[in-house]
Amino acid sequence: MLIYHPAFDAYHCVFRMLALLESIPELEVDKARLLDFYQVFPSAISDIRLPSGSNGRRLAKAHTNAYRNPLNPKSAFRDMAQIQYAALRSIAALGIVDVKSYEQGVLQRANENDIPATLKNNIKNYILEKAELMDFLTKELSTIPLRGVNGLKHRSELLEHRYDLP
Repeated sequence: MLIYHPAFDAYHCVFRMLALLESIPELEVDKARLLDFYQVFPSAISDIRLPSGSNGRRLAKAHTNAYRNPLNPKSAFRDMAQIQYAALRSIAALGIVDVKSYEQGVLQRANENDIPATLKNNIKNYILEKAELMDFLTKELSTIPLRGVNGLKHRSELLEHRYDLP
């Protein structure tokens, strides 16, 4: 039986990454991957050790996944990796992000005019449709440092963090 899931669709991943870059013009690759994972699986936000005062738990309960939840978030995140990297390489190859920055592990918007108007409108509609989730991801979760103790890698436990420098 063949089952579709947007987490494993490279074109949908390109769209999600562009939605993130619409709100955050400069972002580390690993942080973009983590934010992308939580776009697809918003209920997994409840597994993150969030800072006090965060509304992430309420948000995770309110947003059920349109598709099935991952049985094991770590393995789902690991399985998404190659698709995410392919999507990011496509975005870099199109010149939407700076290639040199991408090679150094940072996504940095290169040119706003590289995205067709219809795609821009679809991205804006997607952001408006998922406003609460996108606000949490881009304004709250993205502000947590990626590395170090209590960094996003450490809090999510989806990426190895023990050998990171702060």
